[in-house]
Amino acid sequence: MHSILKRLLQFFLIQVIALCLLVSVYFLNLQATLTLVIFNFLFSSLTFPLKGTMVRKLTMLTLGNFLGLFWNAVFYNFALAGTSYFGSAFDPFYILAYPILNLLWIVPFWSFSLGLLPRMQPAGAEVKK
Repeated sequence: MHSILKRLLQFFLIQVIALCLLVSVYFLNLQATLTLVIFNFLFSSLTFPLKGTMVRKLTMLTLGNFLGLFWNAVFYNFALAGTSYFGSAFDPFYILAYPILNLLWIVPFWSFSLGLLPRMQPAGAEVKK
């Protein structure tokens, strides 16, 4: 019974991640979707091989997608406001600032999530009981 609940929770978390991607496509822009896809790829490739339960890793990935979706919604509205106020002169600033602003949430979130995973033992270290 416990295994079935674990699988259902994993399936639910994967569905929420997919929903975040769909929301970013339909309600924001392609940049936001590409940012979330890159975040998902980096997070998955760098975190999933580490120790820790799959549910914990998927939960952290889902929280990262929510955070990314929120930040990209803020960036999208920032771009709309900047373009309406400054006109097309705002576009070069936004093009340069967008990747830097995304790094301001991706790197700290990934670092924070690494702290939630169990520590790895150094090679040759004794396990304390």
